[in-house]
Amino acid sequence: MSFTEMKELTKKNQEFIHIATNQLIKAGKTDAEIKELLEEILPVILENQKAGVTARSLYGAPSDWAASKTTRSEEADKPELNENPWLMWLDSSLLLLAIIGVVNGAMNSFGAGVNYGLITMLLIGFGVGAGMYMMYHFVYRDQVKTGKRPSFVKAIGFLVLATLAWSLVFLLAALIPSSINPVVSPFFAILIGAAAFGIRYLLKKKYNIRNAMQPMP
Repeated sequence: MSFTEMKELTKKNQEFIHIATNQLIKAGKTDAEIKELLEEILPVILENQKAGVTARSLYGAPSDWAASKTTRSEEADKPELNENPWLMWLDSSLLLLAIIGVVNGAMNSFGAGVNYGLITMLLIGFGVGAGMYMMYHFVYRDQVKTGKRPSFVKAIGFLVLATLAWSLVFLLAALIPSSINPVVSPFFAILIGAAAFGIRYLLKKKYNIRNAMQPMP
């Protein structure tokens, strides 16, 4: 973008470039990046101003144009979320196990919770975690790919099936004999929950796993 080209612009178009440039600077763009972006639109602006069409008419408000360039750049820099089924299932399961452990342990400390056995906690956490991944896979995955929301009937249908499956998990958990399912103390339950949170955090940081319970980017 040369000084001569800037002089050829009308005052309104010069103002557009000036505001857009300031917004790009505030967004942290380098001089080279700003020059490249402006050089893309300057010929178009010069050509259209001959017909009385302003830069604002072409690109909207200069601050909005600059923001759109910044947002697109940031989104392009984001690494793609990992949708490995096993990792997504593990991520959901660890989150649920963490919540069960911490909440149940804290409530039991005041005598208000349910005393789960160790295997029961694991079965509920990983069983319900599997159900959460299935909901993502069969209902919400297409929404992530195409932006199109799933049909109401399909969402309700899978929700009913998931609820039945979770009920079966709780039923099976209740049938586990106490001889192989030692009751977890409140302190140990909180410790399990904290460990699950920590492991999930490390795995998510390393593998950038998509959260099945928040499918939209």
